[in-house]
Amino acid sequence: MEDPKSLEAQLLGDMTYTDPRRQNAPAQPQYQELSEEQIAILQQQRAAAGQPPYTEEEIADLKAEFVNRQRIAAQEAAIAAQAAQQQAAAAALLSEPEDYSAPEKRPQHEALPQVDAGALLEEPAPEAPRAPMFNQEDLEAAKRAAAKRASDSLKNVPEQTAEQQKRAREEMALLRLQQQEDLAQKGFITSIIMTILGALAGICTAIYSMGEYNDPNMKDGIFGFFDKFYMILGIALFLLAFTIVLRVKKLRGLTSFTFIISSILLIVPGIVELLSVRRGADGFGVSLGAYIFAIVGCLIVTFTLSTSEKLNAYYKKSDVIYD
Repeated sequence: MEDPKSLEAQLLGDMTYTDPRRQNAPAQPQYQELSEEQIAILQQQRAAAGQPPYTEEEIADLKAEFVNRQRIAAQEAAIAAQAAQQQAAAAALLSEPEDYSAPEKRPQHEALPQVDAGALLEEPAPEAPRAPMFNQEDLEAAKRAAAKRASDSLKNVPEQTAEQQKRAREEMALLRLQQQEDLAQKGFITSIIMTILGALAGICTAIYSMGEYNDPNMKDGIFGFFDKFYMILGIALFLLAFTIVLRVKKLRGLTSFTFIISSILLIVPGIVELLSVRRGADGFGVSLGAYIFAIVGCLIVTFTLSTSEKLNAYYKKSDVIYD
């Protein structure tokens, strides 16, 4: 007699149930762990850089970061593979016949990308700048279109009547006149400064001519003659300085010439007189100071009279008192 359990087994068959979803489910990826050798290498790099070794917490963070980077790389690889499959499927669909049946899809086990442990200490490389590419023909066409629009805009400007042109010229003349007036106003302040500086240069020249000698008998020689000349020159400089603020046009050239020639004559033979007969005499410091200020003042006045646009505008004013 047969065993009832054996008969039941034959009738019912194997009752063991296996979920087909588990059979078809893809295997979970296994990520690499940061090995002790790799940790030792990182510690050596840390020591070579003169930094303290990693703590236990920092090593745990490094391990987690290492696994996380593998996970991110695997996700990126899966996305790229899926996109490639979709593109390949779309291309195959276009080329397949109507009676074509797609093969059964089989689960694929994707290989995890290899991640270098040294990459944990490296900064991501910056992306290279992308230079925009333009078609040369399109660029030339754009240039021609822009030039045409500019030309058309000029053509569309309505022509001015004679009255409008006259009014525009008058407004331009008034604007230039106002600019000259503003510049002349600044030139008036400059003229006051140059007048004061020129007058002081003349006074200093006269003071230098009256300085004492270390040998009183030398006053009767050639140096005494130059002292008289410097005295006359100082008076001339003092008087001509006031022609600047008074805007005397006819004396402007003479004023500039007198100041430049005075600076030259004070240097030579003035320096010889200063070092040979005045050095060591009473009041030599005063003579030296007056000598230097006279030369510097003459040079500044000459340069300003020759180059200052403000003074030029001041001399060109329409209400000049002295011509």
